[in-house]
Amino acid sequence: MKSSSRLVTNIFLVMALACFTCAAQAEKIEQTSVKTNQRSVAKSTVTLSDVPNHELFQETLISNIKYSNPDFKVNEEWVYSQTDQVDGSGTHRCYWIDFHEGGEQTYGTCEGAHRTVVKDDGSWQSTWEGKYRYVGGTGKYKNIKGTGTYKGRVGSKEAFIEEAREQVEY
Repeated sequence: MKSSSRLVTNIFLVMALACFTCAAQAEKIEQTSVKTNQRSVAKSTVTLSDVPNHELFQETLISNIKYSNPDFKVNEEWVYSQTDQVDGSGTHRCYWIDFHEGGEQTYGTCEGAHRTVVKDDGSWQSTWEGKYRYVGGTGKYKNIKGTGTYKGRVGSKEAFIEEAREQVEY
C-alpha cells in the first residue's frame, strides 16, 4: 500500500513538474523594435511595359535594429526583399536574418504594402506596413516562434525609420 501510494505521489510530482516546464518554455514575450540606418548593398530591377512606371526589383538591405527586450540584442539585420510597384507604390515580400551579439541568428519572412507620394515641391515620402513571422534561429533561439507587425517611413527630407511590435517565444 505504501509503495503504490508513493508511486501515485511520484507520478503526480512528475506530471506537475512537466506541466511547469511546459508553461515556462511557452512564455510569450512582447517586445518592440526600432530599425534605422538602412543601406542597400545590392539591387536588380526589371522594368515592365504593361503600365507606365511598373517595376520589379530584388534588393539586399542591411539595417541597425534595437529591441525593447534587453536580452534580445541584435547587431544588424539583413533583409532580402522582392518588390512589385507602380510609381513607387505596391507590395513587397522579404526574408530576413538578425545577427545577435552572442553569435546566434533569428530569421523569418515578411510581406506588406508601401506607398510613395511626391509633393508639389518635388520632395517625396514613402510609407509602408506589413506583417512578419519568425521561422527559426540558432543557439538559444533555435525553436523561436512569433509574429509581428511593422510600419515605417523615409523621405527626401527625413531619414529611414521602421518600428515593429511582436510576440515571440523561445
